[in-house]
Formats: sequence, C-alpha cells, structure tokens
Amino acid sequence: TLLSPVSSPHLDTIAAYLQSLSPAVLNQLADHYSGTVEFRDPINTGRGLEDLRAIFDDLFKQLQNVRIEVTRKSGDDTHGFLRWTMRYDFRGKARELEGVTHFMFAPDGKVASQHDFWDAAIGVYAEFPMVGATLRGLRKFVRVRP
Repeated sequence: TLLSPVSSPHLDTIAAYLQSLSPAVLNQLADHYSGTVEFRDPINTGRGLEDLRAIFDDLFKQLQNVRIEVTRKSGDDTHGFLRWTMRYDFRGKARELEGVTHFMFAPDGKVASQHDFWDAAIGVYAEFPMVGATLRGLRKFVRVRP
C-alpha cells in the first residue's frame, strides 16, 4: 500500500527535531532515536547512538550554519519519508543540498532506522577541484540534448 500524504506524530516529532538540529541539541538524540538505530547516507553508515552522534558531530565540524528545512512529510506510525533542504556554509560559501530520508519507527515512536538519500556528486565530491571538474565534464557528455 502506498503512503498517503499525511503525517504521523512520530514523523512530526523527528521532523521538528531535525529542523532544530545543532550541536546544542545533540544531547537529545536518545529522546528521538532508538539505542540500536541504524543510520545510512551516501557517505556514512552507523549503528547505535554513539555512531549517530559521531556522524552528526562530524557534520557540524565540516559545515557551518547548518539549517534543515523539511518541505514534505508522508508516513504513518511504522515508517515515513521526509523531503528536506539543507542549507549550510562550506569553505566560505553558502550551499544548498536537497534530499529525502526514510525512517522506520520502533514501537515506542523512536527512530529505529534512518536512511538518507542525497546526491553525493553534488554535495561532497564536486567540492574537490579535480573531481568536480571531472563530474561537470561527465554531466555535459551524458546529458540528453533535445
């Protein structure tokens, strides 16, 4: 069955937490995530609150002024999706990255699994001069020309 475009209290709670995410609220991870949470994104994989904390700590070390805006929510009490835009500063420039996250919720409403989907070619790899130039060249080469 398809997810309806409605939300659930679990999804609303994690969306609000992510929109407030900063180093100051990382001490609240256990309020929102299961102790055995599984996390995955295009760069990182982790299991448990310690790994999740390390991943978020690194995010705030690498990027400045991180702000997450949730633009869509869909799900129920067992799983759901958030579409989001993350704005941040990196190497003195304002950046923007769009993504989607799939959550699975434990019976107590905490996040049991978080899988983030975003384009690492834009969000990370393109920041390296040689790799960025190569990626831009590849995009031009494989782009559909109407």
